[in-house]
Amino acid sequence: MTNAAQSKDEKTWFRYMPISLGVKSSGAYVKNVGFAVIPPNIAYSPYNDVHPPGYRDPWTPGRVFPSYAFVYITRGAGEFDSKPSGTLPIRAGDLFVLFPHILNRYRPLREVGWDEYWLEFDGDHIRHLMLRGEFSPERPVHHIGLHDDILDLFLKSIEVLRNEPPEYELILGTFATQAIARLLSVLKQKNQEGRAIPEIIREAKRWLICEPARENLDHLALRLNMSYMSFRRLFKAETGFSPRQFALEARLRKAADLLDRTDMPVHQIAEQCGMESVYYFSRLFKKKTGLTPSAYRRLHAKSPLR
Repeated sequence: MTNAAQSKDEKTWFRYMPISLGVKSSGAYVKNVGFAVIPPNIAYSPYNDVHPPGYRDPWTPGRVFPSYAFVYITRGAGEFDSKPSGTLPIRAGDLFVLFPHILNRYRPLREVGWDEYWLEFDGDHIRHLMLRGEFSPERPVHHIGLHDDILDLFLKSIEVLRNEPPEYELILGTFATQAIARLLSVLKQKNQEGRAIPEIIREAKRWLICEPARENLDHLALRLNMSYMSFRRLFKAETGFSPRQFALEARLRKAADLLDRTDMPVHQIAEQCGMESVYYFSRLFKKKTGLTPSAYRRLHAKSPLR
């Protein structure tokens, strides 16, 4: 049976849904969607007696949800509390995560109130996504600001549930997945913006110098929380080289060092430096130094500095 409540002034609306085995097998489904506009000096939460058992009394004694939920505050201020996180302030633009089987409680400041949107979701695919390191019961509150694309997913979920088009349960499941992906994207962008560009480039250069044979630049960009195109643009602006050019220079420097310090065969040096063939390595090395690898080794073997 579906539970729903809606105030006459359109300030509160929510619905809880029964979940069939077929919907559960999809790996991503929504159990509860709603919004509430809480004006100042109004008891929280309105329509408390209409919520199912386990979803009432958000502050005393708190609640334990069986699934994950996002709560997005778009106006006002309040507080959130759980054992892993302690008591945390909430302000407009905060999205907090409710984790399964963890006692939590939250409420707006009575003199301020707040506007809240929520989405409760679950499923095997959902739980896999929520195991990402960005989500932790110790850090449930994310200061993301007001993002229209994230708010739009809450509004679309409410609209779909109000109209119940064919396969609406699957549509809602995709919205839940998108909400997680959107939040992850915002968090990564904030993390990137919080670091100075020179620090990012220094980390990239260390990687390319220390691991010249592992020139997976897409992977490196992912480690730095940015797209490859953004990484390439910033790297070239800071160094004058593209990441690929810098990596090639690092490989050739390592090869020259190995030729100078060791008796390792040229073909093994080429392989260790990540060159696709000894011929390709010899051609690039001669273009860079004017000498073949073997000639470079003979010249340095005669050097009085050796």
